[in-house]
Amino acid sequence: MAGIKRKREGEAEWSEVGSDLLENVMRRLCFVDILRMKRACRWWFSVGESYTSSPSFRPCFQTPWLLIPPPEEDEEEDDKGERKSNSSLCFFNLDEKKAYRDVCLCREVYEGRCVGSSHGWLFLLDKTANLTLFNPFSGARIQVECSLKEGRSEEEELFDVDAYTADAKYKKYKGGRAFILKAILMMSDVGKKKINKDKDGVVLIYRGGGKLAFCMFNDGRFMDLDGAHESYNDVICYGNLVCAISQLYGSVEVWDFSTTGFSPSPTKVMDIFSCLPLKKAREFQKTTREFCCSYHFHLVESCGELLSVVRIVSEFMDVGVHVHENGKDNQPKKVSPYKTLMFYVFRVDLHHKILVEMESLGDQVLFLGGNNSVSLRVEDCPGCIKDSIYFTDSYWERADGDDSYGGHDMGYYNLKDRCVKPFYDTPHRYKMKPTPFWVLPNPW
Repeated sequence: MAGIKRKREGEAEWSEVGSDLLENVMRRLCFVDILRMKRACRWWFSVGESYTSSPSFRPCFQTPWLLIPPPEEDEEEDDKGERKSNSSLCFFNLDEKKAYRDVCLCREVYEGRCVGSSHGWLFLLDKTANLTLFNPFSGARIQVECSLKEGRSEEEELFDVDAYTADAKYKKYKGGRAFILKAILMMSDVGKKKINKDKDGVVLIYRGGGKLAFCMFNDGRFMDLDGAHESYNDVICYGNLVCAISQLYGSVEVWDFSTTGFSPSPTKVMDIFSCLPLKKAREFQKTTREFCCSYHFHLVESCGELLSVVRIVSEFMDVGVHVHENGKDNQPKKVSPYKTLMFYVFRVDLHHKILVEMESLGDQVLFLGGNNSVSLRVEDCPGCIKDSIYFTDSYWERADGDDSYGGHDMGYYNLKDRCVKPFYDTPHRYKMKPTPFWVLPNPW
């Protein structure tokens, strides 16, 4: 092992630290800390690149980072009155409770609207409906060559060339989510982490949540999945299965891609309908007198099991207190933002096609929102509390529709305490652009 040559007493020549010693240190660091370490000098950068690109590299424990807008002092209004940033985006570290701007290369996120986060990649949609995968930590890019508009008749065309502009039917969604509500990766081997363009692809919810489609990177075209329950709230990959959950009673639909791997010939194998999620949500409303609520559904894989999560959102909240519109015409209406109040978690029994309520997540922590839902061990998530759900704002009808509020509904819900608490005290008075997303740092 090479040592450190000292130029004079108390001073070290860091560029001459041996590669074995550097790699031994890196093995004990999470990926973001390795990124910081690589910036020390060219030699450390070279060793870090070699180490993180080796087949044996496995990142140490890593809490998902929160992608957030830059501070408001870095923003200014353009000619149209819209707030624009003069700097790159930030990441909030849950463990350190601190925001960073020096760990990523994510100014490019402003070249498109973020419509998904999956395995460390952001999905960016531009105005001409082009979809790009962007890794904000490595700077890598992958252009999705296929388009939702290709191969469709004029009647099937959803929008004109501007993918951010919805037609009248879907105008409740703005900012690209009318076109694509959520996008995730389909990976043939999640353990390898790297994208295989010959075997992997993309699955997404589009047309305001009404449709599901998928595309293999080597195929060049999107194909619809024959879903029966519009509209959809979430979609995930579960082994060789693609599972989607509907806003309609939280029903779960499953497609099998295992016959030929992820290929253009999936088979729908299951449709699970259960009244249990809505029954529990309505019981909560009755006991708490939360009469004006909406329900949002998520899917996540946890410890090999498929979980269905129902999120209860109050529609009329103001500083934590219900408000009602003043009936007098000469009085202004009060702003009524929304706020998440409660979660219920259910195990999806694919064998018996039923949902079973779960009282605890054990040592697991869930991360839900616009991202590819993920479950991690609390031991691998410094700064997090076990048996909790960490969530970001994904109520797109309200987040994208209100010009003064959106992105603020985030926190964590502990299943034992049954209450929502904040993890990030947002300094943003205005709509948060882009809406915060969970990102699991990925060097590839």
